[in-house]
Amino acid sequence: MKRRCRQWGVIIAVLGAVLGPGGTALAQEAKIGFIDAQAALDRSKPGRVSKDLLEQYVKSRQQIIDVDEEEIRQLEEELKKQSAVLSSDAQKEKQEALQRKYLTYQKRAGELTKEVQEKRTEVLKEFNRKLVKAVQQVAERGGYAVVFDRESEGGVVLFAKEQMNLTDQVVTELDRLAATEESSPKPAAKPAPKPSTDGSSGKTP
Repeated sequence: MKRRCRQWGVIIAVLGAVLGPGGTALAQEAKIGFIDAQAALDRSKPGRVSKDLLEQYVKSRQQIIDVDEEEIRQLEEELKKQSAVLSSDAQKEKQEALQRKYLTYQKRAGELTKEVQEKRTEVLKEFNRKLVKAVQQVAERGGYAVVFDRESEGGVVLFAKEQMNLTDQVVTELDRLAATEESSPKPAAKPAPKPSTDGSSGKTP
């Protein structure tokens, strides 16, 4: 509830700043829209690229975990099969090796989980940068004073007419900006210096 109140406070402050002292009168003229950022992520090309990138990253980390889990499983099976013929010292040694492997696995799993979280933050931050740019373009062309993000579960936008939904326009703008970026010429890479063929170092005495 406190979070919701703070969000409403931000909205009121934004509207006050946009509409000014004559806010009541200007409210009838100011255009306000909303988008569904999750839908923009799911439907736009930059969003799908971001999700695919994150998915591939998660898979690469999961493969590392799978290898560790398989090694632990094999050690457990080996210990189970040989327990009847192993001496107490040998059995203790294998149990300790299994325990060390399990502790290493837990540590690595925690590190990889952190890496995935950091990668997710990085990828979504880059997409949000593109999303904000697309929203600004759509808002400026349409003369919108304020554009909100309607969360999938309602968020602070409890009701809005569908005519105010700018998600389709923003998705189109995201794809347009992505296509423009792809077609723009990339700066040519500087050629690497050629190695000297006379055996000199190139330095002056």
